[in-house]
Amino acid sequence: MIEGYSRSVGTARKALEFYIDMQRFGFRPNIATFASVIGACSLLTEVEIGIQIHCQLTKICFTHIKIGSALVDMYSKCGKIEYARTAFDDMPEKNVFSWSSMIDGYGKSGEPDKALELFHQMQLRGVEPNYVTFLAAISACGHGGLVAKGHEIFESMERDYSLKPRMEHYACMVDLLGRAGSLHQAWDLVRGMPERPNSDVWAALLNSCNLHDSVEMASVAANELFKLNAKRRPGAYVSFSNTLAAAGKWDNVSQLREAMKIRGVLKDTGSSWVGAEIEA
Repeated sequence: MIEGYSRSVGTARKALEFYIDMQRFGFRPNIATFASVIGACSLLTEVEIGIQIHCQLTKICFTHIKIGSALVDMYSKCGKIEYARTAFDDMPEKNVFSWSSMIDGYGKSGEPDKALELFHQMQLRGVEPNYVTFLAAISACGHGGLVAKGHEIFESMERDYSLKPRMEHYACMVDLLGRAGSLHQAWDLVRGMPERPNSDVWAALLNSCNLHDSVEMASVAANELFKLNAKRRPGAYVSFSNTLAAAGKWDNVSQLREAMKIRGVLKDTGSSWVGAEIEA
């Protein structure tokens, strides 16, 4: 029950309630129970409860790679990067999940150098990065504006590990290039993709165009994005509207807003693939 409830935000709190009840009735948690309830804390960003569970684990000297990885992930997602690093360092053995969670945590906390140092260390220790690891490393480069390093890591996926980049890796690279103002490089990357770009890729490009007021490229990205899933991307309309407004194209803004009404898209706060909020 706890494992099932811990898989979504809507039911994660139920997992915590069941965890308390099971101990009240004398049942002892096992590895799966601890991992699931820590996962629930991660989804809910309930770091205080997570700390209590961590203390409970410490008291009973309970260590397991799955539990350690879950703690690293939970602390990272709750913004407690120092706690995450302590949990990471305390693990007697680490797997690719624990390394990836720590790398992602450093990237999202604004410490890309530490993320990339860890990415380098894991490879030196013979742990092969997977798709999640590469996404975390490229994302860290994006937060640090490290275009050359991000491109190097992206290229190494297939060259060194026979991992063909997925849509999320392309979207992350487009975001990295866009943040750095390299819109033409981002456009070339999208055009050169072996498969048709999905909505995540176009959303990343559109958001980049909005950052740098590139109306022509934004028009292409927006049109492609609207073809794929117009109603599910209200943020794309807002982003494109902002780009047009910044360029003084008010007639186009009016036309776009009318199109939003016709298509049933509410003009609301939206977000791009990378999670940047955009308000009109």
